[in-house]
Amino acid sequence: MISCMEITTTSLAHLGLVAGIFDKLDIADTIDSAIPKNRDHDIPHSTVIKAMCLNGLGFN
Repeated sequence: MISCMEITTTSLAHLGLVAGIFDKLDIADTIDSAIPKNRDHDIPHSTVIKAMCLNGLGFN
């Protein structure tokens, strides 16, 4: 007898995959060590670069 299970899916799309790989490979640590903060900003360089990459990939 086969039972019916409720299966749900979630679409990550390409932006979710890129963001996940960015985090998995620790690219943020590499960027922050290569580009030190010279001024008193609240957002690290790695966050800004990740957002710029995702924003650029979002345009079709």
